Amino acid sequence: MKDRFKYLDFPLEKITFQTLMRNEEIFTEFRNTSPEPTTPAKIMQAYGEVKFPPAPDNRPYLFASIVESMDGKICYMDDTHGDLIAGANLRDPEGALGDFWVLNMLRFYCDGVIIGARTLQTDEVMWVNTYDKELADLRMDYLGKKHLAPAHIVVSFDATDIPYEHMIFDVDAPLIIATSPNGLAYAKNKLQQDFLTIGPYKNIQEIDLEIINGLLEQKERQRLLISTGEGSNPDGKILLYLLKHLGLERVLVESPSYMTYLMSEACMDEMFMNYSSVFAAGKIGFGTFLDFSVKNHPHSDLIQIGLHKANFIATRQKMIYGLSYTNFTSMQASS
Repeated sequence: MKDRFKYLDFPLEKITFQTLMRNEEIFTEFRNTSPEPTTPAKIMQAYGEVKFPPAPDNRPYLFASIVESMDGKICYMDDTHGDLIAGANLRDPEGALGDFWVLNMLRFYCDGVIIGARTLQTDEVMWVNTYDKELADLRMDYLGKKHLAPAHIVVSFDATDIPYEHMIFDVDAPLIIATSPNGLAYAKNKLQQDFLTIGPYKNIQEIDLEIINGLLEQKERQRLLISTGEGSNPDGKILLYLLKHLGLERVLVESPSYMTYLMSEACMDEMFMNYSSVFAAGKIGFGTFLDFSVKNHPHSDLIQIGLHKANFIATRQKMIYGLSYTNFTSMQASS
């Protein structure tokens, strides 16, 4: 049966990034532990070798994808469609295709994609399938994935900001709505389809894994409503624990605010951050709704840097947590 997903043409000559730097120490570690087969030829030619380490025991391995302007903004104030940060780069129009292809490469590798409800409000037409058919056709046979497209995971505090008429509710892939106990009641009232409810759970100790394992046997079940936390505050760590035991080993995060939240919980493993050589100014940047202090903030080690012409930089970064800037006061005093 022919699938319903849309595909785009990604010619190698338009999407290839020149590798400027690669951290061979980290790559060796990833290569030695990765459960994947060799990197597909198209990815090797356009981006370079890609390997991911195994997931932790209590959650999926998490990586995020985001494109920013050179001044750290994720959209223009007069048009908040995030793809315009890349798409409106008039110095390198093909760079936007390369940036989008990197996102699709990551969708190829993942079992699920986390999307914020606000993203659905902004992007009326959106499924998170792999738009490169050459890669999509490899997902099930080459990587052993269960579905042609990764699971679509929509996160919301109370489910009131989810556009329930969005096309995502008609996607031919697993669909998960993740919200709080308050959001559970609202979503149940709004959903037109039959969703299987998991939770609400206030802590991991309440979860019966035998029930979760039983859900895995319901192969026809592709619609889940997961409730965690208390009141209107969902618990991300409980959600990740559930996703892991639902069989999602690797999850891509496409929501900028959720990326920052996961960093605050020391759960984000990698960032694929691309930079478009435009300047947007304005107020909307990465981490707008959450900030870190100078004394305690996440760090990263650069794994790889790629360049598209002179106008797009593609970076892969390994997140580092647990470092504290304890000598801030003494340094100020000495100056």
